[in-house]
Amino acid sequence: MTRVIITGATGFLGRHLLSKLSGEFELVPVSRGQHTGMVQVTNYASVPDGDLLIHLAEEPDRAVASLAGDAYVEASTELVRTLSRRFAGRIIYASSGAVYGDSGDAPFRIHDPLVSSDTYTRAKISGEAAVLDEGGAVVRLANLFGPGMSKNNVMSDILRQIPGEGPLLVRDDKPVRDFLAVDDAVKLFTLLAGCRINGVLNAGSGVGTRIQALAETALALYGEIGREIIATQPTLRSSVNVLNVEETARAVGWTASLSLAEHMDIYFFGKS
Repeated sequence: MTRVIITGATGFLGRHLLSKLSGEFELVPVSRGQHTGMVQVTNYASVPDGDLLIHLAEEPDRAVASLAGDAYVEASTELVRTLSRRFAGRIIYASSGAVYGDSGDAPFRIHDPLVSSDTYTRAKISGEAAVLDEGGAVVRLANLFGPGMSKNNVMSDILRQIPGEGPLLVRDDKPVRDFLAVDDAVKLFTLLAGCRINGVLNAGSGVGTRIQALAETALALYGEIGREIIATQPTLRSSVNVLNVEETARAVGWTASLSLAEHMDIYFFGKS
């Protein structure tokens, strides 16, 4: 049975991977904190040996990463480089669709130019290079959502206001984003764990959803269609980030399973 090491196992994606991959692989969850059933390390460079490493242990909050600055980029890159060399390319690195920036006229393809816009994206781009140099796999994830997701994202902000009365507030209603259900992300990582794939793959729905439409969808699912949606800090600049997943479909036969509304209905409104 393939022995799969998972760093950042207590994070959002890590927890879902553990629950869904159990039984298919010999899983070794690793964390820097003390948790029952997990290997605790002070430094992820000292993770146990295995057949494959899924590296999720990076700061998910762009604001937090930015506060750390260059030191964060250097430390995360050195760790990824060390792990990539140690696992001889048998590594799947969780990157982000944010590396493409937000000025796309069409869904981003894997060979489109990358945009180093802040500390978070600089670290991801640098980490990707370290993995690819050793023949590993990079997964650029769209905006993940599902049970247990971070409270610090636009979907969580919207859901916190439902049910409710009066206007539903969003910071900016114009950005267009690609939202990927965590279950679909898990299915992709499961496929990748079962085969030897290297290079870059996009993981998204391939569909852009404006934040205004996201709020409307959530309200409609709960039956609060009449509530007004107000942007508190609207901008005039276009902001679009959607991932083209055609290469991923060709490489491993993976696409998102359900629509955004269908997954939201199942995850957050108790329907199936």
